[in-house]
Formats: sequence, C-alpha cells, structure tokens
Amino acid sequence: MKTSVDRDVPEPLALAGKHTVVLVDDDPAVLDSLRRLLRGEPYEVRATTNPEVALAWIVWDGVSLVLLDHRMPGIAGTELAGRVRDLSPRTACVLLTAYPGNALVREGLARDVDGLISKPWNDDALRLTIRHLLRDLESGTPPGPREAPPTPQRRPPDRGGAAPSGSS
Repeated sequence: MKTSVDRDVPEPLALAGKHTVVLVDDDPAVLDSLRRLLRGEPYEVRATTNPEVALAWIVWDGVSLVLLDHRMPGIAGTELAGRVRDLSPRTACVLLTAYPGNALVREGLARDVDGLISKPWNDDALRLTIRHLLRDLESGTPPGPREAPPTPQRRPPDRGGAAPSGSS
C-alpha cells in the first residue's frame, strides 16, 4: 500500500516534459525489438527505416532524441547525426553500432553524437542513456556540437639523458 509520502517521491530519472524519440535503422527486426523495449517508457516512440522520414519528423514535429544505426544504405549514422544537429541543435543523437571502435564512430562522438550504444545492447543501459539525455534537455543542458578532442602530440625524445626535474 502506498502512503502519501510515497506518492510525493519522484521516480528516479522521471521526465517532466513531453518527448518524442525517433528510431532509425535499416533493419525492421531491430526497430521492432527497440519498439518493444521502449513501449513502457514515458515518451512517444516513432520508428522508420528511412532517414529522410526521420529528418522530416525532426523538422515538422519536434523530436527530443534520435537513436540511429551507424551503418545504413546510403548514409552513415554519423552523417545523419550531423544533419540532425544542423536541423535541430537541441535534438540529442545516440548512435547504435556493432562497430564501436570504428574511426568514423569516434569522429561522430567528438562532434554530433551524444551517446553510443553497442549492438547487442543492454536493455537497461539503453533506457537509462535515453532518460539521462532527455533529463539533460529538460534541465537546459542542450546537446550540441562539441569540438573534436585535440590530437595527442608526441613528446620529443629526451636526448639529453637527464631525468625530468622535480618541483622545488
């Protein structure tokens, strides 16, 4: 039995606003699986195999988050994330990939992708990633293009043979 105190405690990672999450994958079976997984979540879920349809939804209907496949015919997920960011800077992008070490994926994470989920995914981690990003949007922390991390500079070899000096 719930007491009045229990009803006043917000659900962890509860969402205050209305959100739409768009799923984009060229594999209908993956979309069906994601739809089933997210069925009980407190946001509207739309799914499409066509990236152009997803872009139209973003422009015309307002979308909070896009979960997109990395490898689709005709467009890479990182490229689609860049187009999403250009059309709607406040829309978060999460990349779903079986190739998390790929250089294009790392580049996308540095610029236009807010989260990365590996295939096969962990159901709880995927739901939590989406909730965290939606909560960030609600708190006024919009996603946005990030600068690529600096390329590590190779330290020149120490030719003098002396050890670095310590602090005085």
